[in-house]
Parts: sequence; C-alpha cells; structure tokens
Amino acid sequence: MWKALLQPKSQRTFKILFNLILWGLWIGLPLLSPVHQSHSNDHPHPHQNPEFTEHIWLEICTVVPLFYTITLVLIPIVFRQGGVLSYIVSVILLVVSFWFIQYFVMAYVLPFDERALEWPTLKGFFPLIMITGIASTYGLLLEFITIEARNEESKNEQMKSELSFLRSQISPHFIFNVLNSIVYLIRTKADKQAEDVTIRLSNLMRYMLYDSDQSMIPLSKELEYLKNYIDLQKMRFDDDVKIEFEVIGKVNNCIIEPMLLIPFVENAFKHGVGFVIDPVIKISFGIEDGILDFKVENKKGDRDPNVKDESSGIGLKNVIRRLELLYQNRHVLEIEDLEKDFKVGLRLKLHK
Repeated sequence: MWKALLQPKSQRTFKILFNLILWGLWIGLPLLSPVHQSHSNDHPHPHQNPEFTEHIWLEICTVVPLFYTITLVLIPIVFRQGGVLSYIVSVILLVVSFWFIQYFVMAYVLPFDERALEWPTLKGFFPLIMITGIASTYGLLLEFITIEARNEESKNEQMKSELSFLRSQISPHFIFNVLNSIVYLIRTKADKQAEDVTIRLSNLMRYMLYDSDQSMIPLSKELEYLKNYIDLQKMRFDDDVKIEFEVIGKVNNCIIEPMLLIPFVENAFKHGVGFVIDPVIKISFGIEDGILDFKVENKKGDRDPNVKDESSGIGLKNVIRRLELLYQNRHVLEIEDLEKDFKVGLRLKLHK
C-alpha cells in the first residue's frame, strides 16, 4: 500500500478521500451532538437554526483556511526551507491570528445573541489546536511521500542509466565475437552457407539495435536470439566442438530484460573452445509456470593463468549486476568454477 502512494494517481485519490472524510466528520459530527439536537427540535429546518449557521460560518472562516494555510503554505515553504523551529513558530503565530479572527467573526459576522459578543475563550481555542494537529500530520505525511517519490524516481533514473551503460559494454564485445565467426565462415564455407550466416547476423543486429532498447521484451525473442547465435557457432566449428542445446517447455506470455542470457552463452564459447581438448558446450533452456531454468556448461582448457584477456569476465560481471538491479529477490544464480568444468545455473522468476 505504501508503494502505491508513491504514484501520482494514488496520491491524488488519497488527497481527495482524506479531505472528503475530514470535512464530512468535522462538520457533521457536531450536528449529531445532544446539545445541538435539543436546539434542532426548536428549529426543524437547518437554515432556520442559528446554531447550525454559526457552526458552518465558523468552520468556513477559521478552521478551513487554517488547515489549508498549514498544508499548502507552511509545510511546503516554511518547513521545507526553514526547518522545524521556523515551522513551529509560524504555526503558533498562525493559530493565535485565527483565534482573533474567530472573535471578529463571532462579534461582527454572527451577532445572533449576546453570547456571540463575548471575548473568545479557551473553548474556542481547542478546535484550532485540534485542526492544527491534523493539518500538520497530514501535511508532513504528504511531504514525506513527495520526498520518497522523488527518491524513487531518482533511483529509477540512476538504474536506467546504469543498465544502459551495462548494455553498451555488452553489445560491442558481442558484435566483435559474431563478426569473427562470420569472417571465418565466409573464408571456409560455400556461398549458400555464407548467405544463411549473413541473414542470421542481420537478425542478431536487428535485435541488438532495436529490441534491446526496450525495458522488457517477449521471452520468445530472447530465445530466438540465443538460437541464432548458437546456430552461427555450430556453423563456425562444425564437428570440432560438440554443442548441445535443449529447450524444455513452452514460451508463453513471459517477458524478460533483453540480452540477459546471452553473456552466459558467449562466455562459454569464449573460454570453452580454445586450448580445450574435445570441447563440449551444453545449454539448457527450461520454462515452467513463469520460472526460467537456464543452464550453461563448458569444459575448461589449459590456458596459461598468467596470460589474461583484459575483457575476460566483463560480460558475466555486467549480467550479474543487471540481475541485482532488475530481479532482486526474484533470481538464484549459481556459478561453479571447477577444475575441468565451468557451470552456470540461473533460476529466474519472470514477469508476465
């Protein structure tokens, strides 16, 4: 419920309902008191009842403007700029001012009887204090909601900027790997295969340039992207690398952050092919009841540990960070860096 109040539409609804309930109770409840009921018996019609008229006029001239002066002026301006002390002093001066206004209204606007000409007592001071407490609580609550909404918006914008930066790091690196595959295939394969590879590359580029700019895309597009990439790698390596790709379940109406899965696959081909005897890459894509179970496994080679690729691990670090930002408490990521194998398991609760 609290998160809902951070939305502008929910804030407007809350303000309208609060004001309707407040003034309905404030004006209506005194009319139901036993004292007022006895006066009402002498005046059946409200407009003929001096007590009723006096009550309405006092609320309109004192209590209502006091409430909105506090909520619309003192808290947004004085409290925000001057702090608590300035706000307290301003409230005290304001309440005293409206106390005198109350006397003026009773003495010159509502001279129904001699009682109205008396100097206002502490009994008339109490409603002003009460409405001041309600207005302060309501106004400070709105101020807190406004601050939280701004912080939430700032956090979302920062997250978008960070995600955009992470995507920009992934895309050039991925393009570089795919182009290497294309060059190799063009040099070694027939024209027909080169044409097929070019079409697949076109699909990949279209996905990266257009679909990846969206915050979420259908899971089917991400799966198609993975298939195109894996097919390109199969064409490149032929029988030199054993590539297993399994899809379990049906992709329905689920959506996913674009290019979220490809870094795991890319990492497997990058580190599971060179310097590896009988390389094997296994990829499993399972979907059931909105839960994605994605696994990637590759054999490790005997690469010299002192020779390290500067870009090594960038893709995995980026995708881990993206998962933390977008799927907090909605994913489980397990990475096993064993002596001869490297395994990744991602269990992800998808949006629909």
